[in-house]
Order: sequence, then C-alpha cells, then structure tokens
Amino acid sequence: MSSFDRLQQLQAEVAKVQQAAVHELMDRRHAITRELAAVDSEIAKLKGKPGQGKKTGPGQIVSLLELKEMLAAAPDRTLSIRKENLEVSNIKKLAKLHPIMLRLGGKGAWPTVTLLK
Repeated sequence: MSSFDRLQQLQAEVAKVQQAAVHELMDRRHAITRELAAVDSEIAKLKGKPGQGKKTGPGQIVSLLELKEMLAAAPDRTLSIRKENLEVSNIKKLAKLHPIMLRLGGKGAWPTVTLLK
C-alpha cells in the first residue's frame, strides 16, 4: 500500500469519527433541550401557570408529554402548530424523534401535528 493510499484511508477514518462525534453531540443537544422544556414546564406548574413552557422567538417550546396532552384533547387529535403558538422547529424535532407517535402535516406556513397513538 502506498503512502498516498494510506493517507486517503486515514482521512476516511477521520471523517467517520468526526461524523459520529457530530451525531453524538446533536443527540445530546436534543436530550438536553427536551429536559429543559420539561424543567420549564414543572417550574410553570409550580408557579400556577400550567401549560406555559419556555418562550423562544415566536413559539412556545413544549415537552413530548405536554404535546401529547394537548393533542389528546384536540379534535381529531390534530393541532395547527402556528395557531397554537408552538415552536415549529421543536415540534419537527419531536416528530422526527417519535415518528410512530407523531405525524406532521399541513401545507406551507400552517403545519399541523397529529397524535397517531
């Protein structure tokens, strides 16, 4: 094996390790975000404001448990994400992490989320 081939092999291995590290950090960030949303929810409940999560930007960040409760009470178990003032990126992450439980729908600027089970 030439030194050039060995160099290419090492570069490929480094790229794999970097990709694994990025994936691990993203998973960790998602877990921390979910935990923070749950803590914010508990704080709001203790202050007598149930259902109020952390506000960031235009929408409210909710935990999976809060979202499930909201969807269970909704007609057809479906909510308009923007109409309910929920953070779209948060709901998309939850739906991506729980595809058996949540489904995104709607069109354009008015996405919806549905509780499947």
